[in-house]
Amino acid sequence: MKRVHCSLALAIALAACAGKKPDSPRLEFTDVGFALHLPPAMQRAADSLAPGFKVVRTDKFRSDVPQLAAQDAGGMQALFATIADFDGDGTPDAIEEGTVPGDSALHVIAIMNGAKPRAMNVVRYPLYDADAVGLYLSLPKGIAKGTFQVVDYPDSSTVYRYNGTQFVGTKIGN
Repeated sequence: MKRVHCSLALAIALAACAGKKPDSPRLEFTDVGFALHLPPAMQRAADSLAPGFKVVRTDKFRSDVPQLAAQDAGGMQALFATIADFDGDGTPDAIEEGTVPGDSALHVIAIMNGAKPRAMNVVRYPLYDADAVGLYLSLPKGIAKGTFQVVDYPDSSTVYRYNGTQFVGTKIGN
């Protein structure tokens, strides 16, 4: 009888673990701006795609960008990262904007969460001002679920939607 109870307890514990969702990424507001926290598996996926990747620091955005971004989205934003369920699997994914050692371009990468997180390049901007960044990431109001945009302030924006294998961009604005 004792063996049956132990087996039943083990079966219940295994069932609970089997349905466990992966840890979620999160954006946290700190005393120096926003910080992106990736679960270890998502960080490993990002590191395997872009070793040494560094997000754009808050102080590197042009001074007019944070105010415009807040107006468009209805509140303060991280500018260098955004979190949402882009692939529709029920787990939050992350999009980051930053640089890779040895490459002067600005990169936007996606880290898709799940049982086996994976990272992918979304877009690369070879020309940008590293000391006055005007490109920022956004989840503005009114944009379809599963999409984000890269705003190239003040010129244009590109809305990206995940199509099951990659992100496809549609330019809006000038």
